[in-house]
Amino acid sequence: MDELNTLLKLDIPVSKNHTGFLELIKKQYHENINSNIYAHFLNSSQSEVSSLFLNALLDLIEIKSPKKIQIHQAYAHTEVPTSKGRLDILIDGSFGSGKILIENKLYHWLHNDLDEYWNHFNCSEDKKVGVLLTLEKHFIPENVTDKFINITHLEWINKVKENFILDTFPLNYQVYIGDFIQTIENLSKSYDMNATTKFYFEHTNQILKATATVSEAHQFLNNQLEYIANEIGWKTYGSSMNWRNFWDEHNHIDTYLTIITENLLNGKMIFSLILELKREDKKKVDEVRNLLKDHEQYRADSQTYSRGDYLHFQIKDYPISMNDLEHFGKFVVQKIHEDFADMTLMVIESLYPGRSDNFTWRDSFIGVNQ
Repeated sequence: MDELNTLLKLDIPVSKNHTGFLELIKKQYHENINSNIYAHFLNSSQSEVSSLFLNALLDLIEIKSPKKIQIHQAYAHTEVPTSKGRLDILIDGSFGSGKILIENKLYHWLHNDLDEYWNHFNCSEDKKVGVLLTLEKHFIPENVTDKFINITHLEWINKVKENFILDTFPLNYQVYIGDFIQTIENLSKSYDMNATTKFYFEHTNQILKATATVSEAHQFLNNQLEYIANEIGWKTYGSSMNWRNFWDEHNHIDTYLTIITENLLNGKMIFSLILELKREDKKKVDEVRNLLKDHEQYRADSQTYSRGDYLHFQIKDYPISMNDLEHFGKFVVQKIHEDFADMTLMVIESLYPGRSDNFTWRDSFIGVNQ
């Protein structure tokens, strides 16, 4: 515990990577998709977009090689077949223009015959250049050192960023380019040990002990949720530690209570109770409002949230002290009795007439025997 207390007093670094669209669909590592995106920007009918990417690349070529490539009416082709393989990206132009041969690598080993690619495309030596595009700096095979140069994705993107002035681009390209920049930056950083990773390896033993406390906290909370369900005579539904439903499973009642515990697990001493209506019960919400309009537990100003086939009809937040959290189940049951039970029972009896004889949980639910 002393080690854990020392750890918790430290300033723990947390890396925040923004997620791009390609990360969302888990395609950020696909070279063909990556190449197609570069080609789209290079071929854009918006001249400010195409020139942004092409000029950034040409600047790097001029910095890294003795060549000054000129391309008029540039166009990028992808997956261009050669006699032995496929070149990822070929940038060429109108008659007399130069050519840029790009072999794009994201994590894969370089096994392509770059010399064959070079010889396949007819163009004078001084008007074409090969680019090995990689995440990390990469050596150029000895047989093509005078033909290919290495440019990293981040170098190209950083050059793009130098002239990427948001309000000078169409709104859709502000989003597209910004998102792609973020993806390349995320990919490029994936090789680096960031501050968060370093902190882990410097404090591994303490962190593993701290992780064990998470499991204990979850187990405690799960037991308390089961206790609540048992005390009110209902069952729990759901497996998330962030929320749980309490409902009359035996009678399949679609009016039920939900507890939101997400804030507690995130270090905020507050939880929420919700009276929910689902499916056919939700459709009768106006009837329910009219039924409860004079009930002391009903708050007409309570925020109502609706999505799909369920409705958060009544919501109440409860700040909680550490002392009350130690007896969380009893605390929640008390709040259910005070703020929800009688109102909820009234709604269920109204929406399910003739079933009251099956409500064996009635007394425990409203706290008659408490």
